[in-house]
Amino acid sequence: MASFKQFWVKISASLVPPSSARLEKLAGLNPDRIYVENVRALLGTSTWIAKMVCETAARRGLLKKHVQVMCPDGSVALSLADDSQLPEFVRCWQEVDGEYEEQTLRTKLLNKLEFYAFERELSQ
Repeated sequence: MASFKQFWVKISASLVPPSSARLEKLAGLNPDRIYVENVRALLGTSTWIAKMVCETAARRGLLKKHVQVMCPDGSVALSLADDSQLPEFVRCWQEVDGEYEEQTLRTKLLNKLEFYAFERELSQ
């Protein structure tokens, strides 16, 4: 976990000066679920810059990009490490008259949400 913090301190220091508030936000990040919006808030930058930081870290092997397929109700239908492996259909549950019914939905019609996971230890 120390190297995860070290990684974000290095990235944030190159863009904006580290502050105690930013370091506190950093401590709240889940290294297995890093969303662009969390990085944007942590660095105090635009979404575009936060996405660039995550993509650069992924290309360097520090983060691994994942994708979630979202059901219409906002729940996660599927989470994969590679969006090229997405199935044609996923199953979601929908409430109908107080009962939950399983639905099979076309994946390409559903929202996708990218996230990143911390990959490995950093060298000093």
